[in-house]
Amino acid sequence: MDSTVSTSLWRMGGAQRPALDIAVPYADENRNHVLLSEWRRQGGESLPAPPLTLPRHSEGAYRVRIRTQKLLDIPVEDQYSDAVAGSTGGTHGHHGDQIHTHITLSGEWRFASRNQQSRVGAGTLCVRRNDEPWDFEVARGTRAFVLGLPASAVRFPSNTFAVTAEQTSPAARLLVAQLRLWAEVSDGLGPAAATAARDATFQLFQGLVNDQVIDDADFTPALLRAAKEYIEDRLLDDPDLDARAIAEALHVSVRTLYRGFAQQATSSVMGYVRERRLERARVELVSTRLTVSELAARWHFADGSHFVKAYKKHFGETPTASRRG
Repeated sequence: MDSTVSTSLWRMGGAQRPALDIAVPYADENRNHVLLSEWRRQGGESLPAPPLTLPRHSEGAYRVRIRTQKLLDIPVEDQYSDAVAGSTGGTHGHHGDQIHTHITLSGEWRFASRNQQSRVGAGTLCVRRNDEPWDFEVARGTRAFVLGLPASAVRFPSNTFAVTAEQTSPAARLLVAQLRLWAEVSDGLGPAAATAARDATFQLFQGLVNDQVIDDADFTPALLRAAKEYIEDRLLDDPDLDARAIAEALHVSVRTLYRGFAQQATSSVMGYVRERRLERARVELVSTRLTVSELAARWHFADGSHFVKAYKKHFGETPTASRRG
């Protein structure tokens, strides 16, 4: 539990006092009441107190310190806590309308719900739905950054309650770097730049989640629908349409896109692109006077012979036979 990560993120709030800074002796008989009362006094409505229970020790004091920063509609908290247990989310009313991401720098969080358990030690992060009731335990000397995103603005699989990832993964590193940079320069950003930073944060977060939950039964159909809609819009206009461009547009990895098609589609990504181009070309073959060579160029085939070969393989007859029929 004493493990730490060397990467320092940022200190929020600058030289300002923390939004919450409480010390309660463990030996105090009324320690839980004192903690909650002081939390409510300091945090108010902007930082509501979850139900908390302190362990009983004969010496020492429990310490909690929270610094906050608001990046447009995205709250970020720098949290330090000694050993404590509590509940959050669901009917406890503590940011139940948010998706929370815990980026742990030292110590450990443990979350448990009726459906899932997650341990979030130093160097890992956890994304969880906060509308689900969670019990949690915090190890002594735990520091984490907590990002809250509005649940209505992100796509999170309905039957997945939490996902974890290593902070060293590429998607996690991108998200953390974006948050750190945005926090550092936020005071100097104009409205347009701040909105662009917000949108980029949502996209990087979605990419992180998508990479982690590709096997989810709810996510894969949604990914395929989005991919097919994107492909359909660009069949004719984009001669360079390929798997990488599609994946980048959907904010997922190429591997994730390939796996999605492999699980639920009847063809590969580019196989689907070619099939749709052939089907659209067949409609024009029988409804226009475009030549085979013109159709081949229009639908981005290398030449007429490649088009004829692909057409016959897909439909079982030549373009000439289709037009004659």
